[in-house]
Amino acid sequence: MPFRAAVLGCLQLVVAGSLASQAAPATTCRSCGNHGVVDCGKHKKAALEQERSVAFCSHAESCKSCEGALRADCKQCSNETAEAELRRRVETVRAWRDGLRKSVDAHSKVEPMLHLQTAHLDLSFGIAKITVGKAKIDTHEGMHLYGDRIEALRKLYIETLEVDEKEFSARLRVYMCRDSRQANDLGPRVTGLGGNFAVGTKLMGIDAVYCMWQEPRGLPDDEALHRNIAHNLVHLLTSNLEPAGYFGNPANGWVDEGLAHWFEDKIGGKCTNYCFEEVLTQQGQTFKAGKWRPAVRAMLDAKELQSLAAIAPKNTDQLTFPEHAQSFAMVDCLIAKHGGDKLKQFLRQLKSKVEMRDAMQAVYGFGPLTFDTEFQAWVAANYSPLDSAR
Repeated sequence: MPFRAAVLGCLQLVVAGSLASQAAPATTCRSCGNHGVVDCGKHKKAALEQERSVAFCSHAESCKSCEGALRADCKQCSNETAEAELRRRVETVRAWRDGLRKSVDAHSKVEPMLHLQTAHLDLSFGIAKITVGKAKIDTHEGMHLYGDRIEALRKLYIETLEVDEKEFSARLRVYMCRDSRQANDLGPRVTGLGGNFAVGTKLMGIDAVYCMWQEPRGLPDDEALHRNIAHNLVHLLTSNLEPAGYFGNPANGWVDEGLAHWFEDKIGGKCTNYCFEEVLTQQGQTFKAGKWRPAVRAMLDAKELQSLAAIAPKNTDQLTFPEHAQSFAMVDCLIAKHGGDKLKQFLRQLKSKVEMRDAMQAVYGFGPLTFDTEFQAWVAANYSPLDSAR
């Protein structure tokens, strides 16, 4: 056979073979659709969706069927690539959990905590039961709830102050302990700060760590617990915001606490947390039941509001209860009238050790005396002397 004819014959055979393969599709696995893996049968659909919304969960890792991978090898077909990826996932989850056994569980003398990792948060959670509304949820559900809440708080902070992700340098690390014993076991180890504490202790600046427990008088229910987490994590976010560093001592406590109160009020409708050397020293005590807008209006009407120049030199832990309320209102005024981005710029100036008077002039174009006049007029126009839901 001539060479050209032989080549044409071979090409015809190749084309015919290709057409034949197209005409006879490969068999599809009815169990996995040829993915090689299936959803773990030990988890319901809603549970799978919840676990896949986070990076890692120690409760899911404890599943003997999937070991936290949430998938299992399909028994009806073979897919080497998928099976290798499944093994890698199991090993990654196991390494994450083993690390927490050494760094957290080994230092707690009570029952080990559950652990969760989300996009921006490492959460260790030991609170046994939480009543949310009328529903009672267990430790695992509570952990996911607070994981979602903390991510939502961080998102709100970013949106309010117009923060870029690059302006944060640390992940949030939060330890919500079962009781005071567990908190006092873990607190010094995860924050580096010694001594027992009433509710919680924070490591702020380059690191962002909060370790606490649900003290029954100061934090009697889920709403109070949520406000406490919001207040203290705003301190963490603000201290980690570029340039990283705690700035409420010396001076500038009114901005430090006022902003934490602002988010606490935004999320929970009132303010019930106070930072006195990182400890809630007067457990269960509040000022005006945490409803501060009518209280500040009453202070204005009674000519009891202080000048900014009088409050500005005070540290965070030196503010009185009325000064906490006024600090909240001053931050509320700045955000309402000038926006969150301006407040962020003001924070940066203060964190860079610029004098408050100069920082205010640089960012807002006015000084403390002008602000006092603006603030009092704004309170008169926006705060009612009567308590109202907001």
